[in-house]
Amino acid sequence: MTETSSPSALEKLGQRLAAGSLHHGLLFHGDNLNELEQQARSLAGKALLMPDESGEHPDLFHLRPSGKMRIISGDKTRALIGELNRSSNQGGAKVALVHEADRMKKAAANAFLKTLEEPPPSTFLFLLTTRPYSILPTILSRCLQVRTSNASTHSNDPDWEEWLKAYTDWIGLMLDRKKLMSDRTTPVFAAYGLAERMIALIKRKSDEECKSQLKELARDLDDKEKDALEVGIRKGIRSRFLRQLADGTRKIALLQPSGSLTKNGIKLARIVANLERNAGLMEVNLKEEVAFENFWLSSLRIWSSK
Repeated sequence: MTETSSPSALEKLGQRLAAGSLHHGLLFHGDNLNELEQQARSLAGKALLMPDESGEHPDLFHLRPSGKMRIISGDKTRALIGELNRSSNQGGAKVALVHEADRMKKAAANAFLKTLEEPPPSTFLFLLTTRPYSILPTILSRCLQVRTSNASTHSNDPDWEEWLKAYTDWIGLMLDRKKLMSDRTTPVFAAYGLAERMIALIKRKSDEECKSQLKELARDLDDKEKDALEVGIRKGIRSRFLRQLADGTRKIALLQPSGSLTKNGIKLARIVANLERNAGLMEVNLKEEVAFENFWLSSLRIWSSK
């Protein structure tokens, strides 16, 4: 079963909590880990009767990935289970937030499964992930899924809007065969320029987000957890930019004259497939510069083809 995490859906979850009928295992999933944590913390605050839902509480526990590989280990999972099996510190409910639950190793997931099946009394387990289908099916099947609605992450960013305009002009140049035949050099240099500017945008936004989140959580995280959080933030920001790039490309293609829609639709499909392929390569640690260079050069060939 899935709930969409709109304000009204969260209110319903709050009502179930107040009525004593809230499912003990919730899986919050969406595109933005920060938003997921805010939603989960809001509900956790109600369960723990916290006056400030953004703060901490003796009965609010966290399980996070550690290290550059961002792994949730079996040892840390068992330590969390030990805490949950103790009496509540303040005599009420207990809540555990499992950040990036898809980063659980198999041993950790299996250790967690028994607690998810038979949690201690008045204990809630809130799992957060941007990759729900990377979680073991046995865990998925025991959670009520709460999906956050997608929101644009760049709509108020003037640098992104300026970049998107330059990208639109570049595609227009690719589709103008007369101009392309008279000048084959400018589009190549423009492609490299677009790639460099996008990498700079991703880095700037990632640096800002890392600085903000690490400042807030510095006292609560060890060094390995900080490393994992920073890597997760940077990958998350990059993924959001790539989704925005795919959406922007679709819109640009659809704005072309209707007579060219069929041909451009085929090109668009090849562009998006190429983007997804390079995004996958970046996930397995191919350097961003190499992946983006490959994407732009392939895009140049596809758009400029007859």
